Amino acid sequence: MSDYYQDPPQNLPLFDHGQHAKATKAEAYTAAQPKQQARKQLALIVLRKAERRGHTRESLGDAMNLRVQSICSIALDLLRDGLAVETGDRRKTSTGSSAAVIVATEFAGSDRQ
Repeated sequence: MSDYYQDPPQNLPLFDHGQHAKATKAEAYTAAQPKQQARKQLALIVLRKAERRGHTRESLGDAMNLRVQSICSIALDLLRDGLAVETGDRRKTSTGSSAAVIVATEFAGSDRQ
């Protein structure tokens, strides 16, 4: 036969009860942390440049050239850390839905535009 049917380098049990997946997920999380911290700092810079106007998650993603799915966890981190707040204002997104506006904390008490 050919080389195609060689034994794999390691034999994993048929049912590992999620242990392999859990380890892989933990490794991926650890590897992503430096990039996530850099993106969080960049998001804060972008929010500070926007001042009182702020950004929706979608517009923040556009400004950082990231998809909104990537921005949501970054925005949540900023909100939890007290570095940004939702103003209560809402803005239309590209799909026409209404989205919350986020500003850097130092602009939260200022008069909004």
